[in-house]
Amino acid sequence: MDIKHLETFLKVASLKSFTKAAEELFLTQPTISKQLSDLEKSLGVKLIDRTKRSVSLTKAGEILLRYAKDLQHLKREIMEEVSAYKGLEKGSINIGASNIPGVYIIPQIFSLFRKKYDSIYMRLAISDSREITAKMFEGEYDIGFVGARDDTAKLEYSVFLDDQIVVIAPHDYPDTIDVTGLFKYPLISREPGSGTRNHFERSIKSLHRSKDFTFKVIAEMADTESIKNAVRSGIGISYISRMAIKDELGQGLIKILNVKDMPVIKRSFYIVTRKGRTISPHVNAFIEIARQWSMSNTA
Repeated sequence: MDIKHLETFLKVASLKSFTKAAEELFLTQPTISKQLSDLEKSLGVKLIDRTKRSVSLTKAGEILLRYAKDLQHLKREIMEEVSAYKGLEKGSINIGASNIPGVYIIPQIFSLFRKKYDSIYMRLAISDSREITAKMFEGEYDIGFVGARDDTAKLEYSVFLDDQIVVIAPHDYPDTIDVTGLFKYPLISREPGSGTRNHFERSIKSLHRSKDFTFKVIAEMADTESIKNAVRSGIGISYISRMAIKDELGQGLIKILNVKDMPVIKRSFYIVTRKGRTISPHVNAFIEIARQWSMSNTA
């Protein structure tokens, strides 16, 4: 069994496309097809069902996918452990981050990291906390940064940075409203699975115990910048990480609404690793610099 054929199989399974897999691997489609055909012959089973419109895994393909992911992770571990003896000269880090860390924090940390380890390559994927947690569980990322915990025996969470969620509004809205005002104004919400949304809704529901209230949600958006632009344009109010609106507050483009009797909504961002997995020297170095950045930004 050729490990390169397994890597091709993983890429096709992930992208569900021979064309996209060929582009990302810099191979031709016939080469992709040949490698998968050879892999199927070596195992004696069909792994992929392919039609003109879709690519799907057979039952045997699903079984192989689980082991192929573990093998890919082990290969990366081996390469990175060996490279550690060269003083972290080469290697890569696969990072999964929820929206706020991925957009506003990780780029700053990576800038500091590059000053010390300029040959380490970083891959960053941004999604909601639920998706990042699920893919960390599957071993797709080396490390995760999320705004909500999903307690599971296979993942380790450590607090990385404290944050505050605030309610924002267009600059011509009133400065102060009561809690019931949150249900009267048009609300732009984050998507299901968002850590920001989970913390905000949990906090409001614990404060406003009436069972018949509903937010006047006019839109759901997964992108923080889109939410800020929507609020700036006067569409309605929203809730957001305070660290994501420093520039807009400074320029007077939006305002933080003072909501009477609403407690400060605090939450933490977490570093996520897999229990039972060896953390590579590259990832340990990144975590160390991430914690240094965190200390300098909370002092």
